[in-house]
Amino acid sequence: MAKEAHPRIKWWLVGLCLIGLSVVYVFQRTDYYLIFFGFYEKQVSAFIFNKTFRLVINDLLCLLLIYALFHDKKYLKLASVILLIELFVIMPIYFWIKLKVEGSSEISSPLLSQIHRLIVNPLLMGILIIGLYYQKYWANRNEI
Repeated sequence: MAKEAHPRIKWWLVGLCLIGLSVVYVFQRTDYYLIFFGFYEKQVSAFIFNKTFRLVINDLLCLLLIYALFHDKKYLKLASVILLIELFVIMPIYFWIKLKVEGSSEISSPLLSQIHRLIVNPLLMGILIIGLYYQKYWANRNEI
């Protein structure tokens, strides 16, 4: 286990990550495709780009949050593997179902809405952070 960061720096990083996640949430309707490519396109490619961009930003902030909270490389590696599975396995399945059933509209059916919350919003990483705290708690308790 690596040396803990100074507590003040740790909590500044935690606060920065939470503010960053809040900003991503507030600007969730932003058309990142337009910002990056300079033209408006309300097609499937813009839909996929916007959702993927938001997922990557959320998950990178969550990785930084996990690093700030635990300061342990094994936790960061686990979170990175989950991020990659989410990005390259779960997200394409979500896109396939979403585009096949509903198209690129922002409104989803109740089932797809829940899948969207789990994938695009940082809910999966939030569940991971709770699990890591639980594991760390039991590991520390068994050492005593």
